[in-house]
Amino acid sequence: MTSWLHWLSIWEFDPAVWLGCGVALATYARFPGARRDGRAAAWVVGVLLVLVALDSALDVAGQRYLFSVHMAQHLVLAMVAPPLLVRGLPDQTVDWVLRSRPAPILRALVYPFLAASAYFVVLVLWHLPALLDYSLTNPPVYFLQHLSFLAVGLMFWWAVVIHRDGEPWNLSPLGEVAYLTCGALPSVVVGLTLALLPGAVYSFYALHSSFLGVAAVGDQHLGGLLMFGFDNTVMVVVAGYYFWRLFPADGADEQRNTITLN
Repeated sequence: MTSWLHWLSIWEFDPAVWLGCGVALATYARFPGARRDGRAAAWVVGVLLVLVALDSALDVAGQRYLFSVHMAQHLVLAMVAPPLLVRGLPDQTVDWVLRSRPAPILRALVYPFLAASAYFVVLVLWHLPALLDYSLTNPPVYFLQHLSFLAVGLMFWWAVVIHRDGEPWNLSPLGEVAYLTCGALPSVVVGLTLALLPGAVYSFYALHSSFLGVAAVGDQHLGGLLMFGFDNTVMVVVAGYYFWRLFPADGADEQRNTITLN
């Protein structure tokens, strides 16, 4: 059995991936309002997570051997890196983008109904056995798959992270709770289904998971549980924050009334 240290040392060094991530890091200093603060840290971590997901051993093991690792890769690209990247945008940069010529397209893409629908459709479709198996043997399709996860992740998390009064994507705390509940649906449709199916449905992994001494069915169940558990945990935690915002802290109402009377 190959050691974990060996896997940690594996990197593919895809020029397109490294160039894209390098440009994303190098150009951040030129973003309007960029400073060395928490937003910059969020951007850097988000970009590095994309690099790890696309070019490290996570990609090697996921593409060649284990569905559960491939699922972890998908979760990083759709649920972990996107909110960090969106959070990393300085307010001035967001304002500049909203005044730019492509702003109407951006507003349409991040409109909650479209963003949640795209997030659901992309995550469900790419996990259909025929499409997933095909992507694993076709590098351009495989790359497109991962870019689509990142794209719909950015679309979905925009309305959760960026708030602007009067913008079409802006949601109330209760709206955010409902929106995040919709975001958990793919994990139920895909994750829970894969965790409960009695047999392996991905022919590629049925042939290759044994190379690492892992049963294909157990690998599939682990991948499904990973998606179901991680997705729901993230959505519940973030939704809990917005649900908490629905109720003012003790004394907040009295303080507000005092200010109003004065």
